Amino acid sequence: MEEWIEVGTIFRKHGIRGEVKVYPLTDSPRRFLDLAEVVVEVPGGERFPVEIDRVRFQQDRLILHFAGKDRLEDVEPFLKGRILIPRSQAQTLPEGRYYHADILGISVVTEEGIALGRIAEILETGSNDVYVVRKGKKEILIPAIEEVIRKVDLERREMIIHVMEGLLESI
Repeated sequence: MEEWIEVGTIFRKHGIRGEVKVYPLTDSPRRFLDLAEVVVEVPGGERFPVEIDRVRFQQDRLILHFAGKDRLEDVEPFLKGRILIPRSQAQTLPEGRYYHADILGISVVTEEGIALGRIAEILETGSNDVYVVRKGKKEILIPAIEEVIRKVDLERREMIIHVMEGLLESI
């Protein structure tokens, strides 16, 4: 069974010709120029294979057009959809960089061995990601910065963090 990687999120329609605005989840948005076919997973989980036939860049966003989707009504179901590619087409990331799919669900443990929970969500703030770690009803926000993240072991599905002053005052 093929594993999928999210490379973008559709956040609104653009114009009247069936284009959509996309927030790219890649360090290299120009990569979309090389993607011919992708899958759009809509809220609720249904997936639609689509062909990208036009890519435009607008600041840090993309404007995409899908083949055969020429009206606003055609792309309406794709709003808030995730753009997915097979992992086999994903770019190799440099050391210390991870796909969201690799980080979600892993355990977070302090250097002292205290289990804090699992990464349930990743917030993109612009300057750095923030990992939302949940354990039961408790939630901790962990900044994804070198001073905090000490080690990520994808094989063991574990992240070891350094607890900076004030980080765990809420628990």
